[in-house]
Amino acid sequence: MTLDDRIFLKRFFQNLLDQSLDPSDERYVPLYEDPALADEDPVALLAYAIEWTSESVQLLSGYRGTGKSTELKRLKARLEESGYLVFLCDVEDYLNLSTPIDVSDFLMVVAGAFGEAVNKRLEKDGHQSHEGYWERFRTFWSRLSIEAPKLSASIGTGPAKIGIQANLKSDPTFKEQLQKHMAGHLGVLVADVRKFLEDCVKMLREHYGDREIVLLLDSIEHIKGTLANAEDVHNSVERLFASHPEKLRLPNLHVIYTVPPYLKIRHPNVDALYEPGGLIVLPAFKLFKQDENRTPIPESFDAMQQVISHRGDWRRLLGNERLPLDRLIRNSGGHLLDLLRLLQQVLLRAKELPVPERIVDAAISQVRNTFLPIPNVDALWLAGIADSYRVDLEELADLPSLSRFFDTNLVLCYRNGEEWYDVHPLVREHVRAQAEQVRRRRAHS
Repeated sequence: MTLDDRIFLKRFFQNLLDQSLDPSDERYVPLYEDPALADEDPVALLAYAIEWTSESVQLLSGYRGTGKSTELKRLKARLEESGYLVFLCDVEDYLNLSTPIDVSDFLMVVAGAFGEAVNKRLEKDGHQSHEGYWERFRTFWSRLSIEAPKLSASIGTGPAKIGIQANLKSDPTFKEQLQKHMAGHLGVLVADVRKFLEDCVKMLREHYGDREIVLLLDSIEHIKGTLANAEDVHNSVERLFASHPEKLRLPNLHVIYTVPPYLKIRHPNVDALYEPGGLIVLPAFKLFKQDENRTPIPESFDAMQQVISHRGDWRRLLGNERLPLDRLIRNSGGHLLDLLRLLQQVLLRAKELPVPERIVDAAISQVRNTFLPIPNVDALWLAGIADSYRVDLEELADLPSLSRFFDTNLVLCYRNGEEWYDVHPLVREHVRAQAEQVRRRRAHS
């Protein structure tokens, strides 16, 4: 390989790294804006609910790797072009995503994240910043006169932003104790958070005029717990969004919360609590029709080729024929992140250009191996999904397993008006064969 070849491989690989893109990025491809590829544009739906109301709250759910964070950035750009003040916050910077969440600490995180985002905007534009919510909460806590010496010491020691925020994220005991002590003071906490948000909105309008303000809260859908506490975490997320919709409506703000896909399974029709926008789910891109033969959709394959073309010269890597690229696209299942992963594995193994077919085979095998082995009980369930395009949930106790299928991309969600499901093509035939072996053994036992 020449030095130019090695530079090409490095740049191509770097362009495939998992990161959300701004719409202005040359790598961004507006897939949802093409009606031939998607039945509806989720960004347009979210935007209309904001543009047609004076105050709104909506839920956005996206399976990991389907481009949700990128689409939030597209929504932000669209609304800013229309004159909105938009703040995009990543709650992963504030929340411990592996422990149960409560409405009290969640509202604190929302206020804290929004306050910091507002201050960054004010300072960037040469304005004076204001008191953040962490300092505000310290004063609020002292007024409550709660007898919790150790907890009060943690809240009252050192810089408020560092102490309270860091403890909420990294100290489960602190978080649990805070939830316990705030349970009897939820009403006054909600009032305090709302007053802080109203002060933020007032300050923004003093500096930027009477503009509507939008708060986008990303990464909430990453809350899933551990093997030991998944059920408790799922219960807490359901309580938060199903029991407290009015508390999550924030004064003089349009708000979008990202939520885990399992929420709508745990609480059917949860979107009715968040009208007019409700709940919007980002599916994977359909590469095949929902029929017995999984008939390929040429337009979808062309679109995935366009995605890769914006990252690097795939012909230089794979050759002029479409067949190797189409194999990679087919094995991605229309999941964008997995398509990028497959290309990365090809690049890592390249010793000559274009690469021979065995390199594509090795890349597919490598990514497939990350899904394996699969327990027999899971293989039986997955084989049923592959045959029916449907997810049958025997009982609610099985939800953590189903959530794990979604989180790991073993099961992908698609939409033809209605949602339907399929097993990831990398392992579909594997689980069918495994399930058949399990059935035969059981029949002869």
